[in-house]
Amino acid sequence: MQVTEAITLFKLSVPSSQLSALVALIAAYILIRVRFGSRLGGLYGDAAFYFVLIWKGSYVLTDFGNFLKAPLSLLYYNGGLTGALAGLLAALFFIWRKGAAGTPAVLMAAIAVQSVYQIMMALMNRNGPIAETVTIALFGALLILTVFRAASSILWQRQLAALFVAVHFMVAAVQPEGFGGLPFVSTVIFGLSHLIFLSAGRRLNDQ
Repeated sequence: MQVTEAITLFKLSVPSSQLSALVALIAAYILIRVRFGSRLGGLYGDAAFYFVLIWKGSYVLTDFGNFLKAPLSLLYYNGGLTGALAGLLAALFFIWRKGAAGTPAVLMAAIAVQSVYQIMMALMNRNGPIAETVTIALFGALLILTVFRAASSILWQRQLAALFVAVHFMVAAVQPEGFGGLPFVSTVIFGLSHLIFLSAGRRLNDQ
């Protein structure tokens, strides 16, 4: 979804995309903590922290001069697509190192973050009635399905990971931004990595 609105916080204009991302990360944390307990909730919180740290912090490296002139610009700007992908890969690496890769909690976290983000973006910006309706309907249904079925069998987790990518593909087809940008790319990366982690974990268990 394209950003058409900004939110004013303490006299600072913040893009709706950043506010949507923050709400999505917090909502996913709450769901994980309620559904899977404090340990996995804390693990997700740490991974989310690394993502935000690298995503926002990469702006300091890519535009150090402007950061020195206006340090508060860090609240508004970020490292762009490159910084976000670096943050996502760092979060996935952290989860893998902690032995949680391919678990239902991580799958639910990823779908919750993307679903809440997409719904928030559809509600807060103007991207046309068709794009907004399809986004809210499909991601809303996916989120509800995930909350109730994420902890099911390995086969169902595979199907849910594939469905995650398929739903985003259908939504992206009607959104102005299309298949470009971080949201769709991150869904594809996570969906594929989760399927790989699931297969690798099963092979290890079979040995």
